[in-house]
Amino acid sequence: MKILDLIHISFYGIKTHKLRSILTTLGIIIGVGTVISMISIIEGINGFVYKQFGTIGSNVIYIQKYKWRAVIGSMDRNWLKKVKDYPDFNEEDVKEIKKLYFVDNVSISIDLLNISKVEYKNKTLENVELTGATPEIFEILGYEVERGRKLNEDDEFYRRNVCVVGKYVVSNLFEYEDPLDKEIKIGDRNFLIVGILKERGEIFGYSLDRIIIIPFSKGKEMKGIPIFDWQEVFIAPVIEVKIKDNIEIEKGIEELRKFLRKRRALFFTDEDNFYFNTQESLLQIYRSITGGIFAAMIGIASLALIVGGIGIMNIMLVSVSERTKEIGIRMAVGARRRDILYQFLLETILLTSIGSFLGLLLGIVIGKLVDILTPLPSRIPLWSIFIALLLSFVVGLFFGIYPATQAAKKDPIECLRYE
Repeated sequence: MKILDLIHISFYGIKTHKLRSILTTLGIIIGVGTVISMISIIEGINGFVYKQFGTIGSNVIYIQKYKWRAVIGSMDRNWLKKVKDYPDFNEEDVKEIKKLYFVDNVSISIDLLNISKVEYKNKTLENVELTGATPEIFEILGYEVERGRKLNEDDEFYRRNVCVVGKYVVSNLFEYEDPLDKEIKIGDRNFLIVGILKERGEIFGYSLDRIIIIPFSKGKEMKGIPIFDWQEVFIAPVIEVKIKDNIEIEKGIEELRKFLRKRRALFFTDEDNFYFNTQESLLQIYRSITGGIFAAMIGIASLALIVGGIGIMNIMLVSVSERTKEIGIRMAVGARRRDILYQFLLETILLTSIGSFLGLLLGIVIGKLVDILTPLPSRIPLWSIFIALLLSFVVGLFFGIYPATQAAKKDPIECLRYE
């Protein structure tokens, strides 16, 4: 039989048994819809996270006391004592690093984890990220000022009480006022707002704009005595090094390692008393945390598709039983066994294709609803559409072979006797 005749007969069979066709495709619609919605959410989160990490710059190296990782599980007393005894970085280190041939720019910063509250008049904002940094950090980490100005060398040299704030701080403390040239209280000191950063958005519901940047010289004064042992490690100064575009990041790290070991007079058998962190370090952490979760999500979604495929096979077996006499009549007028096989197999593939298309639409709608109603972003990649079409063919072929084979094996005489 011609392929067009088979398609026509298959469509006729689907049209004739509408309710059965709807029930057959329901499992595939749910399965494909689940897969596509999971992929869209995962891709949306990945795209957003990679974009945020991209603002750091692939050619920026952080030099600090500890390596980025799941540090919570490593914060035992031995680890803390070892890392705490590492010498702190200072402005002299920055000056010397800046002289290196492969270095484009350098800054030094300090995260004041012991100060997280800021006040203005009768308003208080908790959980603010307070950072003391030299002016170069704006260019190195891509902090853009929307209004006002950045911190400058005079602010650093004269230890001025000035700051640049994020949009989250502005919206929560200055609802109806212009924040520029207003004083806010950080810790026990007043700071003048000289600049407002451009909005950076949220990640997993956490605002990236709850940041305040003050001069590094002022940040050192406010460091104070850490309350907990771990704070002494994480409040330690960090050097941010932006290497030149024509230098590979690995080469930059190796050259910095040689320089710091020589500067700190480390013997060749001594361990490094510093660590290097990069954008790739963040991505590795992100992948290690989310990889298992995303694999489980896709596994659950794929299980839904398999269940849908099993449902198709069961209903197609019922269809073969119901249409036994039809099979007998077709064989009696000249249809070969392979024609019967192709007919039922093609009908299954067409059903799964229709279900896959509807599931694709369902997945897109779910992804968009998640994007609108929750902090989680979503994105429909083109390859997910290809996957949906491929899945429909594979599921239809795999779960349709057995019912089609059973139909083709029937004895035409017994089929004609069937009532």
